[in-house]
Amino acid sequence: MTLNEAIQIMTNEIVTVLTDNKPTIYLFGSVVLDDFQLGWSDIDILVLTNCEITEQQAETLVGLRQVLLERYPGNPYFRLFEGGMISANAFLQDKKERTVYWGTSGQRITDCYIMDSFGMAELLDSGILLYGEEIRSKMAYPACSQMRDDITRHVQAAQKYGNSVGWLLDIARGIYTLRTGKIVSKTAAGEWALDEGLCPDADILQKAVQIRKGPLHYSKEDKNVDNTVIQRFADVLENELANTVQHMAESELQRMGISFACLSLIRNKDGVSVWRVMTADNSYVMKCFDKPEYRREVSNYQLLKSLGVPTLRVIAQTDCSLLLEDIENSDYRLGTADDMNDPKTARLVATWYKILHQKGRDYLSTHDFIDEYYNLTIENLKLVQEKTGTRDAQVWQVIEDNFEQIHSAVMSLPRTLVYTDFHYSNLAVARDGTSALVFDYNFFYKSYVYSDIRNACWNLSEEAKAAFLSEYGEYDQREIIVDNVAAALSGLIIASQQEVFPDWAKVLVEGIKNGQMLTAVERLLYIA
Repeated sequence: MTLNEAIQIMTNEIVTVLTDNKPTIYLFGSVVLDDFQLGWSDIDILVLTNCEITEQQAETLVGLRQVLLERYPGNPYFRLFEGGMISANAFLQDKKERTVYWGTSGQRITDCYIMDSFGMAELLDSGILLYGEEIRSKMAYPACSQMRDDITRHVQAAQKYGNSVGWLLDIARGIYTLRTGKIVSKTAAGEWALDEGLCPDADILQKAVQIRKGPLHYSKEDKNVDNTVIQRFADVLENELANTVQHMAESELQRMGISFACLSLIRNKDGVSVWRVMTADNSYVMKCFDKPEYRREVSNYQLLKSLGVPTLRVIAQTDCSLLLEDIENSDYRLGTADDMNDPKTARLVATWYKILHQKGRDYLSTHDFIDEYYNLTIENLKLVQEKTGTRDAQVWQVIEDNFEQIHSAVMSLPRTLVYTDFHYSNLAVARDGTSALVFDYNFFYKSYVYSDIRNACWNLSEEAKAAFLSEYGEYDQREIIVDNVAAALSGLIIASQQEVFPDWAKVLVEGIKNGQMLTAVERLLYIA
C-alpha cells in the first residue's frame, strides 16, 4: 500500500464516522512539503466538523488508528497519523469542547486542540483539502510574535532535552523562519543553514540532513548527539531572536493597522524592545514584549485605565505590544534626576500613588492579583543560603523555626495595587506642573501600602521625601516593621535566582552577616 492510498483510506474512514457532522479534512506538514520520510515523519491531519463530535463518535475515532492497523497488518502508515478532530467553531474560537487527539505518544479524548504557529502556517500556506468545505479563509495567519514564542519554547526544550540530530534541523528551521518569515521543510532548513554557515558543528548538521533523507538506513545510536552540540546551535538561534526584533515590531504595527514612515529602536533589553514610531503626522512610542512573562504590562495598562488611574495614553495594542503617546510630543515631560530633589514633584508623585492605592484597594475587594511576596517560601530561602554562603548565620534558624508566623505577618497585611519600580526614568511630569504619573508596569503587584512608599522614597532627597510623606498622609506604621524583613528576604530571593548575583543585593547579604536581619526578624516576631 502506498502513502497516498493510506491517506485515502484514513480519510474515508473518518468521513464514514462523521458523515452527519459534515467534516472538513486537511493534510499538512512534511507530506505536503515533499519532506515525508518513513521512519522519521508523521502524517499531519486536521478534522473540523460543523457541530460537536458525539461521545460515541469520539470513542470510535480515538481507536481508529489501531483498528486500521489490525485490518491492514504490517502497514507502516496508519500509526503515523497525528492531529486533532474538533468542531470548526471551537477550533476557530479556542473554545473547550469534546476533541479527539492523535499524537506520537498515544491518543485520547480531550477538551481542546490548539495548533502551534508552524502547523497553522503550514496549513494555510500549503495544506491540502482532502474532504469537505474549504474554510481556511476564516483562519488567521499566525503573528510574528506567535512564531517567536513557539521558536523560543522549542529552543528551550532543545537546550534542556536535546540529544538527537533532529533537534538541529528544528533549530535550523527556526532560524530560517526568523530571517524570512516563511515556513520551510526541515530538510530544506538544514541544507540552507549549511549553505549559510550557521551551525558551529557543520559536520553533525550535515549528518542530520543525511539521516533525515534516509532514516531507515541509520540506527538509533547514529541519531544520538551530545547535548553540547545542540546547545551551541541553540545559542545561534537565541542571537537570531535578539537580532530580528525589528521584524516583530513591524509585524505588530501591521496588526494594529498603523502605517509608519520611520521605525527606530530606542532600547532593547531582556526581551523588551522600545521603538519610536514616526507616522505621516505624529510620533509614538511602542513597547514590544518578546517574552510572554512581561506581557502582563498590556493588561495592566487596561486595568489602570478601567480604574481611572492616570497613565500614558494608549493609542493601540495587541496581546504583546503597546503603542503609547510619545512623551516628547505630549503634555508631559520625562522625569530627571533633579526631580528627585524637588518637593513639588514629590507631592505630585504622592498624589498619583494615593489614587493608585485607593483604586487598588477597591479593585482587590472583588478581584485577585499576583502578590509581591508570592516567592517567599522556605525552598527559596534555602536557595538564598546556598547562593550567599550564609547557611550558618543564626537568623536562618530563627526564620525557619518561625516561618509560618513570619509569612502570616507579611501576607495578612491589607493589600492594594503597588507599582514597586519607582525611578525618575519611569516618571512623567506635566509641563504645566499640575500632575505627574509613573509608567512601565511590568512589576505591578498586590501588596501593602508601605512597599510602595519605601520604594518611592528611596530615590528622593530628604526634603522631597518629607514632601511626599506629607502629601500622601497616614499609613499603618506597623507595615515598616514587617517590610524590613519581607523586602530584604524577597530581594535576596530575586538576586539568588539570577545567574550572576547582582551588586545591589550585596548590602542585603551584609545585613545577614552583621546581625541586622536577625534584629529585624526578632522585632517582627515581637509584634506579630
